[in-house]
Formats: sequence, C-alpha cells, structure tokens
Amino acid sequence: MTTSMDHPPGGDWPIIKRVLANGWRYKWLIVASLGCALTFSGLMAVLMVQLPALIDLLGSAGDKALTPEQRQQVVDGLWNLGVRVLPLAPIAGAAAYGAWWFGQLAANRTMQDLRNRVLGHLVNLDLRFHQDLARGDLLTRMTTDLINTLRLQQLLYGKVVQKPFEALAMAVGLVWVEWHLAVVVLAVLLPTALIIWPLLRRTRDRSQQARDSMERNFGVMEQITAGIRVIKAMGSAEREVARYASSNQELVRANMKLAKTRSQSDAVTGFAVFTLAGLGLMSCAWLYAHDWVKPAALFVFLGGMARLMNLLRDAQRGYSDMQEQIPSAERIFALTDRPSALPDRSTATVCPAPRQRLRFESVRFRYAPDSGDVLRGIDLEIDIGRTVALVGSSGGGKSTLMDLIPRFHDVTGGRITWDDVDIRDYRLSSIAPHVAIVGQEPFLFDDTILANIAYGRPEATPTEIEQAARRANLHDDVLRLEGGLGYQTRVGDRGGRLSGGQRQRVAIARALLRDAPILLLDEPTSALDAQSEEHVQAALKELMRGRTVVVVAHRLATVQHADRIYVLAGKDDLQPGTVLESGTHAELVAKDGRYAELVRLQQLA
Repeated sequence: MTTSMDHPPGGDWPIIKRVLANGWRYKWLIVASLGCALTFSGLMAVLMVQLPALIDLLGSAGDKALTPEQRQQVVDGLWNLGVRVLPLAPIAGAAAYGAWWFGQLAANRTMQDLRNRVLGHLVNLDLRFHQDLARGDLLTRMTTDLINTLRLQQLLYGKVVQKPFEALAMAVGLVWVEWHLAVVVLAVLLPTALIIWPLLRRTRDRSQQARDSMERNFGVMEQITAGIRVIKAMGSAEREVARYASSNQELVRANMKLAKTRSQSDAVTGFAVFTLAGLGLMSCAWLYAHDWVKPAALFVFLGGMARLMNLLRDAQRGYSDMQEQIPSAERIFALTDRPSALPDRSTATVCPAPRQRLRFESVRFRYAPDSGDVLRGIDLEIDIGRTVALVGSSGGGKSTLMDLIPRFHDVTGGRITWDDVDIRDYRLSSIAPHVAIVGQEPFLFDDTILANIAYGRPEATPTEIEQAARRANLHDDVLRLEGGLGYQTRVGDRGGRLSGGQRQRVAIARALLRDAPILLLDEPTSALDAQSEEHVQAALKELMRGRTVVVVAHRLATVQHADRIYVLAGKDDLQPGTVLESGTHAELVAKDGRYAELVRLQQLA
C-alpha cells in the first residue's frame, strides 16, 4: 500500500471527525455520557462555590469570644450547608459512573462495528491486494492498529471530551471565587498550551514511525515462523536470530524517540504545574497583603487551582495518548477506503451455471500497470463437460490463466465469456458457487475434518460429508487417525496434523461436497509421494466425473487423456504467455513440436 494512502493530508481533525462519526450510530450513549459529565462538573462547581461560606464558618468557630447564640449560628450554618451538599452525593456518584460507563460502551460498540467492517471489507478485496500487502503490515493493522483505534475511541469519549467540561466548571468556580487570581492562572496556561502543541504534533509523527517499525518487525517474525523448516534445513537459525535482533533494535530506537517526545511534553506540563503553583501562591500573598482577597477565598482558590492543575496534566496526557493512536486510525481507514479492483458493474446480473462453453478471446493480463504482460493474446475454448489441460515450462502464466476463470483478477485486454456473456457482466459473488478449486497446497482451517469438508457447503449433513469423504478415498484414513475422534479430529494449523495426501483428499472431498460444475486443478499431485499420489489420483478421477475440468500439470502423464491440451510459452521463450500449440495428446505428439519435446524430456527423466 502506498505511503500517500497511509498518511493522507489534512491533520488530525479529519481523522477525529471520522472516528466520532463512526460512533454517531450510538449517539444516545454519547449524549448520556456527556450529560453525566456535565452534571458531575456542575456539581463540582456548586460545591466549590459553597466552600468560602464553609471556611468562614470554620474560622468563626475557632474564635473563643463567640457568644452561645453566635456559636449556635455557626453550628446551624454548617448543618444547613451539609444538608444541602449531602443529597448531591448519590447524584455525583451516579453521574461520575455514567460519564465513564456510557462513553466506554459507545467506544466498544463502535469498535465492534469497525472490526466487523474491516474484516468484511478485507475478505471482499481483490486477490491482488492480498498478494501485494506484506504479511507484517496486515498483522499490524488487524491487531495493534485496531487495538489503538479502540483506545482512541475511549480517549475521545472519556478524557478528551469529558475533562474539558470539568476544567471549565473549575475555571468558572475560580472566577466566581476570586477573578484576580483567575487571571494569573490563564496567564500561565496559555503560554503552556503554545509550547506543548508542537510537541504533541511531533508525538504523532514519531508514533507513525514506531508503527512502521513494528510492521517491519512483525513481517520479519512472520517470515521466520512460516519458514522454520527451511531455516532448520539450512542451519541458518543464528542468521535469522541476528536479522530479527536488528529489526528489534530498530523498533526500540523508534519507540525511544516517541518516549523522548512524550517525556518532553510531560516536562513542560510539570514545569507549568509548579509555575502555576508558585505564581498562584505569590499572587495570593500580594493580594492578601493589599487586602484584596479574603482568607476563605484564598483557601478555596488554592484547592480549586490544585484540581485544575491535575486536570491540566490529565488533558496533556490524554491528548498525547490520542496523538499516538491517530496514526493507527489512519491506517485502518486507509484499509477500509481502498476500493476493490473488481467492482460489480451497475448492470451486473446473477451468473447462471455455464451450459455451452468458456472462452478466452484475445486475453491479455498484467499484474500492475507498470509491469509486463503475463498473458499475451490468449485465445482458447473450454467446452462444458470437457477436460482441458494447460502445460508448458514455468513462467508461462498457466496458474494466472486459471485464476481468471473465477475472476480472481480482471483481464487487462480482451475478455472472458461464459456462454458468450462477458464474465464482468455478472456479479462477482455469484460466480464462486459454480467453481471448485484444488491446488498444490490446499489450505485447511484449524478445525475438525468435518468442518473442513463442509466448508464449501455448511448446511451439508454428516451423512453427505461422509459420502464425500468415501468418494475422495479418505474415509478409512479418517477412522484410523490417532485419538479415535474420526471426523471430529482437529487438523491443526493449515492441516499440519495430516499427511500431504490426506490434506489433498480433504480438499477433494470439500470440492465433491460443493458439487460445482467447473473444477480447477492446479498441480494437485506434484508435491506427493508415489503412494499418496495413487490415492489422490483415484479421488481426482471421481471428482472429475461429469464436470468441466481445467488442469495445470507438469507431469504430462496426468493430462494425456484430456480432451484438449494447450501448450503455453514459458519465460525462456520469445513470447511468454502465449499459446504455442493445442490439440489432443496424440495430435501434439504427431506435430513433433514443443509438447512432443516436453514428452521426450520427461521420458528421459
């Protein structure tokens, strides 16, 4: 994904606005949270305004010259003040609870929707996107970035939105109690904000750098764990550990740069807090010396100023945290904003099962605008109910050609038709039910054998699943699996607990159960030993019966009975990605062209 997509211009506000807009579906929760915050802040202001009278009464109570009547007045005053304040306690408690709880509920519900939308969008993006996006990048977006976006939501609906109300209530209370001193507070706060602002902006930039370093770190880790067999076979464990250590060091440096910026903003805030305290006390002394302020007002003001300093520190930390999380939200929105390269046309219709033929008409294809063509002017025809084989040396685009049939990619020239209708005139989602694919390395989910076979048809009954397994020559192997759980046996990550032949036959059983009319076989036996291949070939023979089959194979013995064989030019030919010749096995051998040459080479081998 491009840098411009990950870091769009416009500053923080567009991202914050979008985050808030996502949560507007739960506007009543947000309104309830803000209402509770306003209520609590208002009660704090009311309490603060009551405090001077309380201090005056306490000062009077310490005077030994009071008459009994005066002393009773002090007691009554304190009692009445307590009676006015005490009923506010449950309201204040409920308001404080509601302000936080409603905000967090809105944040978590919004993130639940966003996570669902991200994954839904991700699985509907074109195959090219998934091939190009680095694994570490995807892992970072789906884990760290989503977690940090949740934190951003929580900050927005918590500290960032609610704390200013309390700070405003404190400021109003301070002005009410003694406006001279409030001017001193503002004189310190405004320059502090001007100093902290650029530091907070730098926090965002360095947070993005730390995210990029983490993405690369994840990528290295994923490659090492995925290639552990090769690493052990090559004895390169120490080299890979050193490679990861270098990536880890880069991540540490990026995180420490971020920590340095956070520390600087904390230092400015700490300096401002003590400056505010010092100037506030000096101002109180000067005002009291000139008899411009009463002792009660001084005490209340100092207490309110202490609370305001805490709010200032909370606001700085909250906004710094928010600056750290904004880059993650940018990356998530960049993902959800990316359109699929395979949009449905406005006039697209539901794709019916093909009844006559599939046809490639002068098809050209390239993976990127600035790359060369993989397929060049391909013309071929696949009659329904027939088996067509694609052969040739590597780099000829055989697998790419097969991927175009279910529209994993769109052609860049020419067209592909099903019964003379351009495949792009059909809804993409309606094409998949007509196609089943068995590849060289079938992917199995970390679930039971039953669930993996039923994946293409979840509503299938256990009896239907067992019948598919029997037809795939798999049933007996399932019953012999360790643990005696049969079809409830978990296959492990990517089917790691099964042999290669068993994994392949699970994929064949899945295709049998799906019962799609078009079958695509991409080197389904190339990675198997002779005994496993024999079992899989028997299963494939059952799977191919009565279907339209397109098969890619390097072992020509597996395709000699195909109704038609197309030989594609490979990367070492003058025009790779073109059809060199086509015909039946006998016709091509008789032509003594490229196919006959490949047959002789394999016979020699």
